[in-house]
Amino acid sequence: MSGFFVFVAGPTRFPNLGHSMINVFGHLNPDSDAICSAVATAWWLNQRGQRAKAWRLGEMNRETQFIFQQAGVSAPELLQGSLKDKPVWLVDFTEPAQGPETLEESLVLGVIDHHRLGGLFTREPADICIKPFGCSATVLWETMSPEIRRALPPSLATLMLGAILSDTIAFRSPTTTETDRQAATRLSALAGIDCEAFSSELLQAKTDIRGIDAQTLLHRDLKSFTLQGKKVFIAQIELASLRQVAELQPSLLHQLETLANETSADICVLMLTDISHTCSELFFSGPARPADSSCRVPGMLSRKKQLLPWLNERLNELRRTS
Repeated sequence: MSGFFVFVAGPTRFPNLGHSMINVFGHLNPDSDAICSAVATAWWLNQRGQRAKAWRLGEMNRETQFIFQQAGVSAPELLQGSLKDKPVWLVDFTEPAQGPETLEESLVLGVIDHHRLGGLFTREPADICIKPFGCSATVLWETMSPEIRRALPPSLATLMLGAILSDTIAFRSPTTTETDRQAATRLSALAGIDCEAFSSELLQAKTDIRGIDAQTLLHRDLKSFTLQGKKVFIAQIELASLRQVAELQPSLLHQLETLANETSADICVLMLTDISHTCSELFFSGPARPADSSCRVPGMLSRKKQLLPWLNERLNELRRTS
């Protein structure tokens, strides 16, 4: 399968670090992949003789809490303080705006990701593994040696399986690859988990928004991108039915306008994704937003593989007609 893959020998690549702890973390407003795969990546690095510790860059959502409960694993601590000159390993992102404020002052040793390469600069050559799979956990699984795979504890296999099922929406997302399916099969066996039953409970947790206010919902899975030089924020809310947010929609749209004003973003997008009917409703704010304030896109489930290219094409159309 095509993709971007660079791998440099790990434990001795940075001899001046000595026994410095590698800080492993995913993006801000973390989803399950960002946290679960950070924990698994830290374990993998330790297995390779590198001291590493996983962190999270935000609160865990209900789905991620469910996965950690099933795994019997404690959540990683919240990352605080400056990363200046500290060794770090990024999981599930390379967009600097999706990381801590001091990320660009840190020493990036490596990346495990499945998104586009997003403008990251490193001081030294780093161990970079980016593959076009449905989940960072799949990338990590494919990177592991057979010996390390055999040593993987059931608890971490559960975390990685949960990350894959979450990111691929239980294999419904167009980002899903055969490699994701194969990794999930192997991980479910290692975890001793019935994949179908686990998927069902996980999706219930993913789409449970009861008691969550509009501001929290908008920021729960909010990511920042740069498209054609424009600052773009995209908030995705995955739902079992769009009816779940009918009463909250006015408040969500108000929060979307507030986000655009407070961040000076060119475009802010609210992506309401109905995983049962495989479609998304999109709402826009900001000075560079499309002419239509909203639209419904059948078949759209993925922010990465579908919405970003769709939005990029709309920006191209605007540029051609302006």
